[in-house]
Amino acid sequence: MLNNKKRGLLASAGALVTAVALAFGGAAAAQAAPVDAMPESSALVITKLEQPKDNGAVASGLKQDVTGKAIEGVTFEAFRVPLVNDAMTNKGQQEIAAFTLAEAKTKVGAKGADRVGVTDVDGEIRWDDSSDQGKLPAGLWLIRETNTPAGVVAAGDFLVALPLTNPSNHSAWLDAVYVYPKNHTVTGEKTVENAKDLKVGDTVTWTIDVDNPSPRDHATGQYVSADKLQIIDVLDDAFLKTAADGSGVTVTTPAGLVLGEDYTVAVTPAGGKNTVTIDFTAPGLDKLAVDATSNVILKLDTVVQQPGEIENIAHFYSSKTQTTPKEIPGTEVKYGNYALIKKSEGAPKNETAVLAGAEFMVFPDADSARAAVEGDKSALDKAIRPATAGHTDGVWTTDDNGRVDITGLRYSDFANGKTVAKGDADYQSYWLVETKALKDHQLLAEPIEFVVNKESATQTTQTIVNQYDRGGFKLPLTGGTGTIMLTVAGIALLAVVLIVARRRQHAAE
Repeated sequence: MLNNKKRGLLASAGALVTAVALAFGGAAAAQAAPVDAMPESSALVITKLEQPKDNGAVASGLKQDVTGKAIEGVTFEAFRVPLVNDAMTNKGQQEIAAFTLAEAKTKVGAKGADRVGVTDVDGEIRWDDSSDQGKLPAGLWLIRETNTPAGVVAAGDFLVALPLTNPSNHSAWLDAVYVYPKNHTVTGEKTVENAKDLKVGDTVTWTIDVDNPSPRDHATGQYVSADKLQIIDVLDDAFLKTAADGSGVTVTTPAGLVLGEDYTVAVTPAGGKNTVTIDFTAPGLDKLAVDATSNVILKLDTVVQQPGEIENIAHFYSSKTQTTPKEIPGTEVKYGNYALIKKSEGAPKNETAVLAGAEFMVFPDADSARAAVEGDKSALDKAIRPATAGHTDGVWTTDDNGRVDITGLRYSDFANGKTVAKGDADYQSYWLVETKALKDHQLLAEPIEFVVNKESATQTTQTIVNQYDRGGFKLPLTGGTGTIMLTVAGIALLAVVLIVARRRQHAAE
């Protein structure tokens, strides 16, 4: 009689045992009353997978054949929710069935975890007889992710009631309950636009593109707000500057996000670097969840400060549980120099040509360079004027050795973060125009095409020769024999003109 009464109590308890489904489905339905005695403990196996595009099947507690990439290194903590009644009684089971997630969180409060586990290479944590921590006692358990790898958004807390009726045999309990919580993973990339930014001092625009961090709710499969999105970009102040007030940053996607309301931008200088931090506010995170299929895209404007191969990467946090920032693979911009040596040819042996003082300007295309050579003053406005010390006017002057270093030009064969070949739209040749010749020399008659690349940046010099020619065309000395010859030639020419004129006069009569 006593045994029958106990069996009836356990049957009622079994009908109230529930587990939260963790394949983006709802809670598993309570099962029919089992015949076997209710076990005092149960194994729990957590398998952590990446979040798929579609909702998975409703979890039943049984082991499933699941697909998806396992996530290693996720820390889970399990908290046994304090109950008023014994979990092995009807009242205890009724109490468990009435709990909401919010109530369970309140009950747990700040108490320490009863179990802690980290997913292995297969994405698994096993709290069973094979583990040091063993099975979990019967009761209601709050499961919480407390640490995630970089780029992994923590899933929300969930509840598991243990033990659980076997859904395939309603007269038995499951020895182990299998759950499959999913995590949203976030990656990002960084690109740059500088094909038209040919010189130091120009503004280049970097684009940071990050997956939307909004995860899905376990019970409904709907997107919910992430608890954090922070993007960090550290700029080397010697090479790249951005506006100190944060106005160089704009979030372009999703559309409609407002600076100061949906996200904030802080620029913090320290140690020769500027750290740009973009934090999304709670209203901004809510808006991201509304448009969860859109990536988060922002633009960062920076001004190039000096030549160099300038790499720029960023990092982000997509969850409060993420302790290590995820790297956003970056790219680079390349600006370099071009060096030349001016030499003289044809100077008399008793004279040394002065190599200082020749002046050059650089043009971005052959047409404007040729127009400048032909004397079009308006073409000079098209000369490239890098913001380098002493050369903001775009004039480059040879020194006493005939050397001039033209600095701060974009690599000819590298644009928008990638190598480009001659003939490609973004390949950039430059044209050198001499605007003032060496003393006693002629100006160069044609523009000279040149390129800037890794070799020119290391100051490999090119020689440009000017013909020595004091005073232009050589005329004979005054009083010399050449004067007589010029005089005779002049008289002869005058005679020819007079004869032709007289013949035309006679013909007219």
